[in-house]
Amino acid sequence: MTDVAISVKNLRKKYRRYASALDSIKEVLHPLGKNYHTDFWALKDISFDVKKGETIGIIGRNGSGKSTLLQVLCGILQPTSGEVTVNGRISALLELGAGFNPEFTGREGGESDGNDN
Repeated sequence: MTDVAISVKNLRKKYRRYASALDSIKEVLHPLGKNYHTDFWALKDISFDVKKGETIGIIGRNGSGKSTLLQVLCGILQPTSGEVTVNGRISALLELGAGFNPEFTGREGGESDGNDN
């Protein structure tokens, strides 16, 4: 296990989604404990290992949990369940759009047609 830099086992992250801000207040104050939320699972049963010296990329569609996963790995968010073990330091660039050319779509990326006009 000493060759593993990051180990993620059965990671799950759940959020509560409310139809309105008032619903969260109603839920707290309801005398019978009525739920006004629906559960939203941003991450479900994610498991992987990254060995020392390896580089990984996390890709996926909007809303697929990429930023949530990075925030859990960096310790910004706590998982609902599961285990994250980090041997060393993690530095993540979490800003949306960092390193991307705004003139291209996500699919176009930084591909060049050879004309740098």
